[in-house]
Amino acid sequence: MPDQVLLDNDVALKVACYSLVDETLVVTTIGDVPPGILGVGRFVIRGRLDRGSNIADVPRAKAAFERLLGRVELLEPDDDELAMAADLEAEASRRDLELDGGESQLLALLLKRGCRVLVTGDKRAIVAMAIVAAGIAADKIACLEQQMAMIVDVAGVDSVRSRVCAEPLIDRAVTSCFACTQDRAGYDDIAAGLSSYVGHLDRSAPGMLMHAFAANLFR
Repeated sequence: MPDQVLLDNDVALKVACYSLVDETLVVTTIGDVPPGILGVGRFVIRGRLDRGSNIADVPRAKAAFERLLGRVELLEPDDDELAMAADLEAEASRRDLELDGGESQLLALLLKRGCRVLVTGDKRAIVAMAIVAAGIAADKIACLEQQMAMIVDVAGVDSVRSRVCAEPLIDRAVTSCFACTQDRAGYDDIAAGLSSYVGHLDRSAPGMLMHAFAANLFR
C-alpha cells in the first residue's frame, strides 16, 4: 500500500486558486509517491471553477488546477471502500453530523490503503470524523491551515501572502490568518494566526489532527 497524502476537493481547489500547486506538491509528496485525489473530484472542481463567483482570476485558477491534475494520482474507491464510506456517512447522519460522500470516501481510502494523512478543508467533516472514526483515524487528519503553514516554510511569507491576498474570498479563515487587510504581516504574525486556527480545530476534534504534519516531520 502506498504511503500517500490524500487531498480533498476543497484543498485541491484552493491551492489552485492561490497558485500554490508546486508548493503543495513539495509538501505532500512522500518519496516518489504524489498526493492523491478522488478521480471524480476533477469534474466537481472544474464545475466549481466554472461557477467561480468568488475567484478573482478564474483563468489562472483553471490553469493551475490542470497542472495539479497532471501531477497527482487520481484514485477510485473499490467496492469495499465504498461500503465503508457509506457506513461512515450513515453513522455521521445518524448523529446529525456533516460528512459528505467525498470526505467519507477519502476517509475509507485513508484507512483501507494505509495512507499517511488526509488533508481536508472541511472543518465540519473533521469534527464528524472525531465522533465516527476516532478509534481508527486519530492522528491521521490534517487541515488546510496546517498545509498552509508548511507551504509558508517552503516558499516564504511574502510569496505565499501575496497570492493568498490576491484571492481574499477563497477562504476567509486563511485570508484572516494572512492579515490581508493590513499593509504588512511578518512570519510570526502569520504563524500565530495559523496556529491559533489549528488549535481551535484541535480542541473541537480532539485527537484527530496529525501534529507531525504541521512540523513536516513525516517527510
